[in-house]
Amino acid sequence: MGLVRTAGRLAGRLESLARLRGRLVPPLHLRWRYYGTARPAAFAGYAAAATVELAARGLEPDHRVLDVGCGIGPLAAGLAPYLAGGRYDGFDVHAEAVAWCARVITPRHPHFRFRHADVANTVYNPGGSVPAAEYRFPYPDAAFDFAFLGSVCTHLRPADAAHYLREVGRVLRPGGRAVVSFYLLTPESARGVEAGTSFLPFLHPHGPGGSRVIDPANPERAIAHREDAARSWCAAAGLWVEGPVRYGGWWDGTAHGQDVVTAVRG
Repeated sequence: MGLVRTAGRLAGRLESLARLRGRLVPPLHLRWRYYGTARPAAFAGYAAAATVELAARGLEPDHRVLDVGCGIGPLAAGLAPYLAGGRYDGFDVHAEAVAWCARVITPRHPHFRFRHADVANTVYNPGGSVPAAEYRFPYPDAAFDFAFLGSVCTHLRPADAAHYLREVGRVLRPGGRAVVSFYLLTPESARGVEAGTSFLPFLHPHGPGGSRVIDPANPERAIAHREDAARSWCAAAGLWVEGPVRYGGWWDGTAHGQDVVTAVRG
């Protein structure tokens, strides 16, 4: 117990030091949980990658951004210096992550706001009161220019993912963009899964739509969806896939990246 207390005090001091230096770095135990490493560079790398992903798709400094599944705030940390005239809203099912973001990021950037969504999730919120397929995003229609779902649909069952995309379509303005990451099952990626070269072993079928999971007892740990299914969910939400999918190569043993879809609200 003494070692645990010492580690806790050290983590608190490191967080305080990071804040004094103006760096938005989550505490050690949260970095471990999300990235499997305590290195702040992992958080910084994700923050930079997420920011570049949106900027490359037309994000402007005065846009209104919704971060679905904001986690410990990598996108918020990346956008903080950029989104000067806009607004950022993020929500997540993980209460501790949201609390850290609200405590550290919002006081410095009041136009960055965070909410806890009490949605049931076997990994991050097992006692949640609302099923994912019934959760209404707490924002009005057409409130945002951009929506980002990074590593969200990779933890949602098919009906839940389809519902979240419908909610994205509702809260985006016409012409607004959604940037969504998936593990997409295509003929090529399915061959990698069967050959055992994929980053995650999606060996177990889940549901009638061809999705696959790594753990049948806990599908939300990680789930891959067929690309044609993901496209149909987007279309049903009024989101039209724009340009080619950026495939992450997670299936061939050379990369861990997820597949990224950009869609425009009609």
